[in-house]
Amino acid sequence: MSLLRKSLATLVVAGALTFSGPGPNWASAATACTKTYTVKPNDSWSRISDKVNVTMKALLAANKASTDTFLLIGDVICLPKSAKAQDTGSGALQLKPPAKRYSAKKSEAIIREIWPDDLDGRAVAIAKRESKLNAAAWNGCCVGLFQINWSSHKSWLKGMGITSAQQLLDARVNAKAGLAIYKRSNGWGAWE
Repeated sequence: MSLLRKSLATLVVAGALTFSGPGPNWASAATACTKTYTVKPNDSWSRISDKVNVTMKALLAANKASTDTFLLIGDVICLPKSAKAQDTGSGALQLKPPAKRYSAKKSEAIIREIWPDDLDGRAVAIAKRESKLNAAAWNGCCVGLFQINWSSHKSWLKGMGITSAQQLLDARVNAKAGLAIYKRSNGWGAWE
């Protein structure tokens, strides 16, 4: 990123500068750009990759960018050829209420059963904060007891037999996935 663009982005983030028109047109500078996306308020590299169903690595590569590359509202960026618009257009997960419901007490018992004894107290506290121990909780991105971001984790969750966000509404499945995230992250970073 050029020093001028980084300085402008810093001023925008600080609120000292606003734009009334579109930002730089990255797409015109890219040679292999077949699809484009215009950055909207609250977008980030990961949110855009979720919206268009591509990995963040592919999105960054298509733009010769890194996670440190600033995005400004109105920037036009390249999308990989495999990019697809989301079915809902809203980016929200479309799930059905689960057939099996768990009480908060039962959800806590499942967490304590699955997580190691030295971690289960903190795990329960996080699940209380994230979902109020409601295994059926979900929002636009995150599912279940530990509010697992389906788009961010779906590629490796397949290895655990979890092939849809719907499965994460089961307390036992979510608790196992939460423990796997803890292990993959070497700590509580996913929830801090």
